[in-house]
Amino acid sequence: MSRIIALSAPLRTGFIGGWYELASEDHFWMQWRLRAFLRQVDALGYPRGEARTGLDIGCGAGVVARQLERETSWVVDGADVDEAALALHGPARGRTLLYDIADRRPELREAYDFLILFDVLEHIDDPRRYLADALAHLKPGGRLFVNVPALELLRSAYDEVVGHRRRYDRVSLRRELEDAGLEVLDLRYWGLSMIPALWARALILSAKTAPADALRTGFRPPNAVVHALLRAAMRVETALISRPFAGTSLLAAALKPAAGLSQPRAK
Repeated sequence: MSRIIALSAPLRTGFIGGWYELASEDHFWMQWRLRAFLRQVDALGYPRGEARTGLDIGCGAGVVARQLERETSWVVDGADVDEAALALHGPARGRTLLYDIADRRPELREAYDFLILFDVLEHIDDPRRYLADALAHLKPGGRLFVNVPALELLRSAYDEVVGHRRRYDRVSLRRELEDAGLEVLDLRYWGLSMIPALWARALILSAKTAPADALRTGFRPPNAVVHALLRAAMRVETALISRPFAGTSLLAAALKPAAGLSQPRAK
């Protein structure tokens, strides 16, 4: 277990137990998100081979930091208020911080080249305030990378169990980021070929499904064959389609403006 650096008091998040154990690095969805994100990073020309320092906010068990540190030269600190999740955080180059970003500690103010907010905003009651707290940690000219679940028509009992307040589309996510003072550089869906699976999930699960069952059924493939098929779909989609017209998730890249700084959009 990585040593946890306690900068804030732990908080009760209300997040359902068991999700982090299911969301391992070999899960097709975690790998799919990484592939889609790296395509976005490369399209923006954001250098993977340079030493950059980032903060993964709401890092949980640290899967994102470990994935990114394998694929890049970046150092990724992980921050979360859930002490139990942080206890699962595996080794990484970056630090493991028990930290509430609302504390805005002076030593972390504008300390990072980029921020990661993967599958966090949809859980937040007041996203505008949360983004303001997050951006206090980002250097002027730094990047914010976001992933959120997409399309309200895909909502199911699974969303309720895991605490999704909302699912986004390109318009709603752009508005939220621009209202926070950010310049949106890129928005792209991913997981187009997963849409039938989420429709099926919505039909299978009901409001009466026990939370633990909804979590397992909603996130874990039923067997190894289905998992292999979903991985195959991931490889095909990420190789052939950089910008699906729709998807089960939505990635955004945004810039914290600095005077006189102009940034390229993704191709």
